[in-house]
Amino acid sequence: MVRTRTDPARLAWPVAASVVLLGLGGFALGRLSTALLPEALQAWRPALVLLAAGLLLALLARLFVRPFARWLNNRYVLTSMRLIHRRGSVRRSEHQIPLSAVYQLDTMQSLFQRFVGSGTLLVDLGRDRVVTYRNVPQVHVFKDYVVAAVSELPLTLMFDGVDMEIDSDYARREEPGANQEWRGGR
Repeated sequence: MVRTRTDPARLAWPVAASVVLLGLGGFALGRLSTALLPEALQAWRPALVLLAAGLLLALLARLFVRPFARWLNNRYVLTSMRLIHRRGSVRRSEHQIPLSAVYQLDTMQSLFQRFVGSGTLLVDLGRDRVVTYRNVPQVHVFKDYVVAAVSELPLTLMFDGVDMEIDSDYARREEPGANQEWRGGR
């Protein structure tokens, strides 16, 4: 069994934005707590500090906590029989594909994805049905694992014609009445 999350490189921008936001928030809170604050705002200092801290926490939740929670609760699981994509923490969704239904696997990588080693795995199920797994870390290794799991499936699950062979002795036998003409009635 293989379990992985999406590529953590997607968290680079939220982390960078959070660092900048923390720096600006620290500067603003420091400025509010100094004696250089205008006389008209001196009486409002505790309320302004609470307001600035609350705004800082709300922005941090929006910029970092949401993307981090989304990344943390997004998994790809490969078992010996199926490929599973699980999403969400409060409202969880799960999409399962039996490995016997996999017709073809393709990978795509943007320039950034090639740089960090991730990519998009396209699972072709035939009849114009394609399932896309985005930002799979080490996408080529994951694809090799899927190919190995598909190749280890019993042949009866693959519908490759093994169970459809006709017994030659049975095919030569004629059924009684096979050459008789139907004349209507009973």
